[in-house]
Amino acid sequence: MQGGSVDRRYWWLLGAIVLLGLALRIAGAQGALWLDEAWSAKQAHDAGTPLGVFLNINHDNNHHLNSLWMQLVGFDAPPPLARALSIATGTAAIPVAALIGARRALALGLITALLFAISPALVTFGSEARGYAPMSLALLTAILLVDRWLAGEAERSPALALAICFFLGAFSQLIMIFGFCALGGWVFFALWKRSGPKAALAGTTRLFLPSAVALGLVVAIILGAAAAHTGFKFGRYDPYSTMELLHGVSEMVQYTLGFAIVSIWWFALVPALVVLAPSAGVSRIAFHRLAILAFPLALALLRAGNVAHPRYYLLVGIALLILVAEFIWLGWRAGGWKRWLAGGALAAITSASLACDMDLAINRRGDVGAAIRAMQARAPRGTTLLLDREPGIATLEAAAASAHYPLKVQLADCTAAPFFFADRFRGEEPPGQIALCGARFAPITGARAHGMSGTHWTLYQRQP
Repeated sequence: MQGGSVDRRYWWLLGAIVLLGLALRIAGAQGALWLDEAWSAKQAHDAGTPLGVFLNINHDNNHHLNSLWMQLVGFDAPPPLARALSIATGTAAIPVAALIGARRALALGLITALLFAISPALVTFGSEARGYAPMSLALLTAILLVDRWLAGEAERSPALALAICFFLGAFSQLIMIFGFCALGGWVFFALWKRSGPKAALAGTTRLFLPSAVALGLVVAIILGAAAAHTGFKFGRYDPYSTMELLHGVSEMVQYTLGFAIVSIWWFALVPALVVLAPSAGVSRIAFHRLAILAFPLALALLRAGNVAHPRYYLLVGIALLILVAEFIWLGWRAGGWKRWLAGGALAAITSASLACDMDLAINRRGDVGAAIRAMQARAPRGTTLLLDREPGIATLEAAAASAHYPLKVQLADCTAAPFFFADRFRGEEPPGQIALCGARFAPITGARAHGMSGTHWTLYQRQP
């Protein structure tokens, strides 16, 4: 009876944590679609059919499963509905994370679930219409399957289940390939330690060969469709830069744990945790070394492009949360000053993360829907809006469609445009006033986006 009482408390607490994670994701899903989401919605709409999502888009902004969902709900869907796939999969990832932690102790399962529920990075990805939340769920499921198999607890080989995880994960976001490398390396080194390199290579191949075939099929479909049309396109490609890589990884680390202080020196603490992990009694050492340290190092050695984007390091964030949760549990279990340190760390991460999550819910990624509402108030029957650059087109069209507001967006012919819209990325500032066609446009409203998503924008109106 006593054990049953403990189990009931565990499930009640886990249920409360999952509900908290769901509430945070729903709160973060308010406001109009931001730049990348809006282009995903426009591309899915223009593709026309589900088959068109796979054959006609051929762009790195196309996260296929997310695009299928956005096509299903429609271009004019309310933003929370457009983001519902991410909300559902991001929330489902919380109990899977709990199962990973609970393999060692129920208390660790709850700590792991809490960190995954409140992490600002995962709340952000779990409340926007992109493929990162479905990919996270697939990756966590694969981690759980591998962990059970290495412990000898699987009744049969999870090779097929892993292949399904990697297939769906890669069609959600191609950075799932990084997770495949980390998990494959984890299994190889674990088996090498037990049976030597030859047996390790054979065992790893048997387990991951179906997954490699599944990933190869995904890549073949994407590249084949691109080759049959105009080639594969990138929204933006920046050459390799070590400082950009450090900034990207550091920002992912900061938003993973809630301490959103833009400084590359934050990342210096992470290798220290990985180095201390074996002596502290942390499990899955090979996985953490590969996912947190070897992955960014490999990108540096390969001099890969686009290394500045924090979300590309989602594998680092997921592994880091599992690692930090286990550190906290070990410290709490040890008692004494280590318990105080562990409790303080959990309290600090929780409070900092919730503060970031509240800011996301309030700021709404610099909600461009406010620009639509401002124009509705001044021109209820519809209007024409002039933009100074192309990226903002989809953002305004998606926001107007979800509000059912007649809006014509154009990049030229300022004579018929009562309004002007300027969107700016980080580090850029909009002009104070704009002179076009012999008229002056003055700002009437605007917003600055906080967190990992969104762009700053200013709406101007033609003055008499």
